Amino acid sequence: MPLPAELFLALRYLRPKRTLVSVISLLSVLGPTLGVAIMLIVSSVMSGFDRDIREGIMSMQAHLNVYPRFSESFEDPLSLVAQFELYGVKSTPVIEGNALIQVRKLVLPKVVRGIIPELEKQVTAIQRNYFHPGHVLQEGEVVIGGRLASSIGLRVGDEILIHSPARLTKNVVWKDDGTVAFKEDEEVYLPEEVKVAGLYSMGVADYDDNVIIMHLDQAAELMGLDWGSATSIQIAVPDPMQMQQLQDTLKKNFPLCHFVSWQEKNKLLFGTLQVEKNLMTFLMTFIVLVASFCIATTLITVVVQKTREIGVLKAVGMSNGRIARIFLLQGGFIGLMGTGLGVALGLLVLAFRDRIANILSLIMGHEVFPAELYHLMKIPALTTCSDLLLIVTLSLGICILAALIPALYAASLQPAKALQEE
Repeated sequence: MPLPAELFLALRYLRPKRTLVSVISLLSVLGPTLGVAIMLIVSSVMSGFDRDIREGIMSMQAHLNVYPRFSESFEDPLSLVAQFELYGVKSTPVIEGNALIQVRKLVLPKVVRGIIPELEKQVTAIQRNYFHPGHVLQEGEVVIGGRLASSIGLRVGDEILIHSPARLTKNVVWKDDGTVAFKEDEEVYLPEEVKVAGLYSMGVADYDDNVIIMHLDQAAELMGLDWGSATSIQIAVPDPMQMQQLQDTLKKNFPLCHFVSWQEKNKLLFGTLQVEKNLMTFLMTFIVLVASFCIATTLITVVVQKTREIGVLKAVGMSNGRIARIFLLQGGFIGLMGTGLGVALGLLVLAFRDRIANILSLIMGHEVFPAELYHLMKIPALTTCSDLLLIVTLSLGICILAALIPALYAASLQPAKALQEE
């Protein structure tokens, strides 16, 4: 079956008469190829950031955090835990506070989290991320991040000291005139000496570097709180994406408690990630726009080269619309090939992103993806169908629009003048 004239001529004009491949056509295809590949890589990496950070936060934090409204701690958190379970949720008391860890002469500020292991495993994924799962945390033991242990040379079984700023500052009194007085404590302050009983990895550098897990009772003693108390209660709900109604019910029935959801606690972070993704996609669109100028220039060159042929086609009765379709189809073919190759190149780079980053790190002499800056241990990637469809549609649309001006120019040529062209 013969091809329609417009389609046949569009395919014919993509390659020259004397060679198999046109260099100009290759350069035109290369533009959208690189543009689509960069857009796909950036969009996938930004989506991966959002997913991995979200999963890391939800593995370490609860879906809903409960704080006392008029005091610094809950005196009887287990009774509240029992009441919360009546609403079909799991909860656990937690003590969190700042502390200083000392390893020989090295002193580092960290965050201490006191937990009840039996309840904590129902709410967060901390214990599922132990390097040696199954160990039950006891008093006198701590679990630290694998990155932290590696950075300061700690191994399982080593002992460290933990200092509590909360207890140290209790001896300091600020007077009304702004001067400072120190009161004598009847007890001698001693730091907590604990053993590293295990290591964990949540995949988020902020947690793995800074959070130290210990038993709730030992955390209470470290922070100068009563045994059995807690600074907050963490709740895990069945559906963390649909929890507003449950949160409103709990707020109404527990007026002495302050409820903060995981979305509210990390609103700034997730908002920033979404803005960055949208901004990067917007900026990367200009790469495809620049590539469209290459396509427009190529097609204008073809129109100029084929002026006499266009005059002949018009002279034998081909309409202006069919002439325009020739070059629109040519722009569409270039866009389709460039988009297809760009998607393939982008997916290939994403598949080998970590190896590419390692090679670049060796060449440049420093880390390309430092976990301290980007919060994650490895480069994330998530290619969604919606992002892929948006990129493909955007690229094809821009390429076809780029062919519109040359197509209209070709359609507007007068046959008599076109036939006179040298």
